[in-house]
Amino acid sequence: MADQSGIAGGATAIQAPGGPGYGAQPPVGHGYAGAAPLPSGKATASMVLGILGLVLIPIILPIIALCLGVSAKRMADRGEGGGRGQAVAGIAMGWVGVAFALVGMTVATIQGISAM
Repeated sequence: MADQSGIAGGATAIQAPGGPGYGAQPPVGHGYAGAAPLPSGKATASMVLGILGLVLIPIILPIIALCLGVSAKRMADRGEGGGRGQAVAGIAMGWVGVAFALVGMTVATIQGISAM
């Protein structure tokens, strides 16, 4: 019987299952295909400042939350980061905080005028 392996000396070649490169790991840092990007720091800060603006400092923090939220939302829309939902939440809470601050200042002004 003739040797049909094509290798000198009649040795047979054994190939790993799946072909060359079987068992290779994906490159580090790329994650799963199609995974959502992590939220940006601006989006998280916008949401946190929006919440704190409703509770603690109703004039300054909502304005900062609005600015950060708009910036983070634009970044997320361009695909430069995630956290679009957090940015929108920060924008919404920022507007609510600004509205509360305006209502509070209006009520305080009316009470001040009526006390005269």
